[in-house]
Amino acid sequence: MKKISIIGPESSGKTTLANSLSKLLKENFIEEYARYYVNKNKNYTISSLEIIAQKQSERIEEKKTKVKKFLISDTSIIDILIWSEFKYNQCSKKIIKMTKNELFDYYLLCKPDFPWVKDPLRENPKGRIKIFDLFKYHLNQKKANYKVVEGSHSNRLLTSLNFIKK
Repeated sequence: MKKISIIGPESSGKTTLANSLSKLLKENFIEEYARYYVNKNKNYTISSLEIIAQKQSERIEEKKTKVKKFLISDTSIIDILIWSEFKYNQCSKKIIKMTKNELFDYYLLCKPDFPWVKDPLRENPKGRIKIFDLFKYHLNQKKANYKVVEGSHSNRLLTSLNFIKK
């Protein structure tokens, strides 16, 4: 089994890419737990991020036994680490440790190279490039196997497939 995490700033096409990849690779994808949590808890705090990280990790672990070839996750714990740093200027030791221990075979980093789309759960239309740069920094620190995907949806999909099938 190969593990794929699709990450990036909000409104950068992660879920669209996850959905398309899951159809082409004939696998279900793991949805982002944060969307569910924040929808129910609009006034979340920094301590909520540990709950979100734990639940996302549990979803990934559960799904491992149900995939054929590819586990596709519409986020990973590194996303929560970056959001914590960006929003709160700090991150808990637990999330930092979870990020270090989390390993995907492929990270697809979605570049925010199209207009931000309003969504009731999105908070930050102006900091997407800074968040994108934080992703690159942390992925490089982790020495993660990642590819930046950009441009049209079809270009992102082709780039992702080529990267995964190398």
